[in-house]
Amino acid sequence: MILTLGDSVAWGQGLLDEHKFDRIYAAGRPLARIAHSGAILGAAGDNSTQHEYPEVPVAFPSVWQQMHSVSNWPDVDLVLINGGINDVSLTRILDPAIDPDVIAVLTQQYCGGAMTALLGELCSHLVKPAARAALVGYYPILSSASDFENERQPRKLMEMHRVPSTPPSSAISVDIARLVPGMVSNCLAFWHSSTESLKGAVGAVNRDLGREVCVYVDTGFTEANALWGPDCLLWELSPQLEAEDEADVKELRRRACDALYGDLVHLPEWGNWLLCCRASVGHPNIRGAARLASAIRQAVSI
Repeated sequence: MILTLGDSVAWGQGLLDEHKFDRIYAAGRPLARIAHSGAILGAAGDNSTQHEYPEVPVAFPSVWQQMHSVSNWPDVDLVLINGGINDVSLTRILDPAIDPDVIAVLTQQYCGGAMTALLGELCSHLVKPAARAALVGYYPILSSASDFENERQPRKLMEMHRVPSTPPSSAISVDIARLVPGMVSNCLAFWHSSTESLKGAVGAVNRDLGREVCVYVDTGFTEANALWGPDCLLWELSPQLEAEDEADVKELRRRACDALYGDLVHLPEWGNWLLCCRASVGHPNIRGAARLASAIRQAVSI
């Protein structure tokens, strides 16, 4: 059995089931997907009871909780796992006022130290001698190759993640062209730092175990594959500022978002509704998910 744990990338945000990378990789073999949008790595003692439709970005169940919910470890041949970006937070990553060095340090903390602890615990649950854990990396969300169709797209991307594009003391919008380079620098800092940190986590756990139980899966994405890049492999915001994921998935997610955030009681949480309805933006699209499945095949022989 293949088991998928992690956040929205592992869940396959915006994709029909047959287009998700774990389903493509499984190729008809048994698959259990516990990953969901918004999941944080969390900690060993997490005990939240929150459960939402998996397209809705919420922090819990954390990846630790996802792992602890598994009861059939003797059946598991391969665990596909990712995580860390929601602990660092896209609000920070997309905030041009935050220094890239801060993003790098936070990424090392979560994708490095925290992931090492989680991965070590995960491997202790694997029963089959040939069972493996494949840690899937991230990719550049924005890059120097990103070329927006209009200035409203990066501004909406910031707004979705509660990053102000207008100073609180001014009613005048800042020229978005002045903000984009800082966003790009932070996205690249997260990408590079997460790659090194996740590779380090795999190496550390394998050294502790004395054998190669974990493998790192490089997505193979480049700067050209980032949002609004020349060969974008991610769901984008359309020029009309709508999410571009698969229509049936988008409709189901919108209904779940409306049910959770769309009434007067939740009016102060309008920002959650905005993000929820466009939650696919920045995640691998159909071609991107197929690329991820191919990367897993290259890294894992199971």
